[in-house]
Amino acid sequence: MYAAPAKRRYAKRLSPADRREQLLDAAMRIVADAGFGEVSIAAVAERADVTRPVVYDCFGSRDELLDQLIRRETGRMGAAVARAMAELTDPGGRDRASMLRAALERFLAEVRAVPDSWRLVYFPIDGVPPALRERVARSRDDLRIPLRQALSEWLADHPAAAAQVNLDVLVRLVQGLIQTGARLVLDDPERFDSARVLTLVDYLFTDQAERHENG
Repeated sequence: MYAAPAKRRYAKRLSPADRREQLLDAAMRIVADAGFGEVSIAAVAERADVTRPVVYDCFGSRDELLDQLIRRETGRMGAAVARAMAELTDPGGRDRASMLRAALERFLAEVRAVPDSWRLVYFPIDGVPPALRERVARSRDDLRIPLRQALSEWLADHPAAAAQVNLDVLVRLVQGLIQTGARLVLDDPERFDSARVLTLVDYLFTDQAERHENG
């Protein structure tokens, strides 16, 4: 009995740039579902519904694909952090506490917009490449610089608090608050929406500061 040959699968025609983005998106979904160890040329081709030669046309190897994925995701996250930190450098008539609140609010919105990317940072994922760990560590150091400046200025505006609070400790605690807020929003966004996290910021930098000044 004659069996008709299986139809060859043809990829939808895309520009080279769009094709690379499509394949990186497919790789990112695999990472989110199963970890870096499950990323392969074949797996990406299957997830993107293309053939392996299509993937090889864009990326010469699995290592190159992963390198480009890490560069893209860390670049996006770096830009998101920069947008949030910009709230600390443009007063716009706001006091320091309002600027800190706005920065955290913007950051949490960025996290909610692309949760899979931020899970690379805040949740353990199998097979995380050393290059990603190094870039995440550098981004945390970069975040500490504008945060330290903003908190230093906030303490200067609140001498009673400054007399009791060590700046280095405050920077570390606030950075920890930012990281914990992001984890909560990623882990259970319905229960821990941004407003609940921001309430703590209001308490620390407005309510408590006023108590120090009036006490």
